[in-house]
Amino acid sequence: MARVRTFPLVVAVALGAALVGGCSSSSKSSSGSSSASSSSAAGGVTVPGGSGGTTVNVTVGDTKGTDGPMTLTASPATAPAGNVTFTVKNNGTIDHEVIVLKTDTPYDQLPVVDAGDPPAPVTTGADKVSEDTKVGETGDPNLKPGESRSFTINNMTAGKYALVCNIAKHYQMGMRAPFTVT
Repeated sequence: MARVRTFPLVVAVALGAALVGGCSSSSKSSSGSSSASSSSAAGGVTVPGGSGGTTVNVTVGDTKGTDGPMTLTASPATAPAGNVTFTVKNNGTIDHEVIVLKTDTPYDQLPVVDAGDPPAPVTTGADKVSEDTKVGETGDPNLKPGESRSFTINNMTAGKYALVCNIAKHYQMGMRAPFTVT
């Protein structure tokens, strides 16, 4: 019976020593580490990739390819200045992309031009918006149906932006949304 009583005592002492040792080394590393204080200043929030800032979920989609309505929505539609990560999900049936343009022109009134890629036939006229004010995008290749991709724009400044799918004719079919950085 004496052995039964000493075994729990030995385990308790070993656990107590491990806990005290853990607290001791933790205390030393946090007092000597500048990353611990910067983590506290950030509110203890960890963002994948360490980009910090705001995450915006963007959903792009269509119901029948180019034969039906198309959508692009962003949530939230505003973010504070700084790093902004856009996580884009293609819920459609064909390829899509997201391009972020900084512009004072309302998001649904951007001039449509023939920007190429591929160029529109002369008979169809303009089919894309200019990308001259682009600050970020999902990149190549375009997002296939069901795919997701994230990209971060560092140090976004206050102002008005437009999120668009700039594959030929997609902007005109409704793939656009406003975005504001405060």
